[in-house]
Amino acid sequence: MNNLNKGEIMNNLTKVGVTALAGSLMSLSVSAGEMSVSGTAEVTYTTNGAALTGNPYGMKNNITFKGSGDVNGNAVSYQTTMNDAGSATVSTLLTVDMGAMGLVGFDQGMSSFGVDGADDSILPTAYEEPSHGGGTGSLGVSGSQNVFGYKNTFMGVALNLEYNPNYELTDNPDGSYSGVTADVAATTTVDEAEESSNKGASLNYVLSYELMDGATIGFGQTNTDGNASGSTNVGYVKYATGPVSVGYFMNDQQNNTVGSIGKETEGYSIAFAVNDSLSLSYAEREITFSNITAVDTGEDNKGVMASYTMGGASMRVAHTEHDAVGGVAGTNVDNTEVSLVLAF
Repeated sequence: MNNLNKGEIMNNLTKVGVTALAGSLMSLSVSAGEMSVSGTAEVTYTTNGAALTGNPYGMKNNITFKGSGDVNGNAVSYQTTMNDAGSATVSTLLTVDMGAMGLVGFDQGMSSFGVDGADDSILPTAYEEPSHGGGTGSLGVSGSQNVFGYKNTFMGVALNLEYNPNYELTDNPDGSYSGVTADVAATTTVDEAEESSNKGASLNYVLSYELMDGATIGFGQTNTDGNASGSTNVGYVKYATGPVSVGYFMNDQQNNTVGSIGKETEGYSIAFAVNDSLSLSYAEREITFSNITAVDTGEDNKGVMASYTMGGASMRVAHTEHDAVGGVAGTNVDNTEVSLVLAF
């Protein structure tokens, strides 16, 4: 038996420990990431027809942190945006790009996956969609709180998928959960409120295909369980050639609630890039409210947009007109918004 002193024993144990640690780290290779910070400041002037009674000026500041790195050959990206306007105090997105296997992510408010970002915003415009400033939403699914997403392309068909375990529009901090266990009978007002907050799981997707250079068609569908939720089908086509872009979309949205009013929507837009700085657009949208117990009603939206960018400064103008909002005759809104954005 070899005689080893205490120092030699400790050296041998250290070598064994280092070798074991190195072997375990072979399965997880992480490169140093990079983090960048950017921000925007926006000042707006808004008129809303006869409804304007107060100060028309508003302001919003965004600060965005972006990070990226490499984990086992997969590109990992992180982004969080803080908004002092209160509309979306913090929005966060974490993604892992696995190459041919696709991109997966967890989204809290960025609307990066599924039908979330495919309502009227699929129309090419210089600034906002035609429903901006008073129109009725027609998608039936909005918001991206606590959702998992997946993107990939198969034989030229792009898939954009989103899954929400419980469609509540609530951001969960770490170590917490949303939703409640309500009394099945909902015997009290508190029980009813708890029960209504459990919206059920939501799965939605968009498939798109480029027919030829500049021409894209797409189809999306949502399916949401629970109270006051339902399904939506959306289809669209977009074409861009030179400075001109045109688009057309239609969607049908129905709720699970018995007797609820469904929505059938179609719209189109045309946008023109005058030069590298100036863009103009015109868009229209029409909603039909399918009323089971009464006559169907409709809402019309029109929008003229302009955007001028010079360096880090952008001036945008949106004028929209909304007739019979919510299908109510005589409920008309004209909205004009002027926005100045400075990017840093």
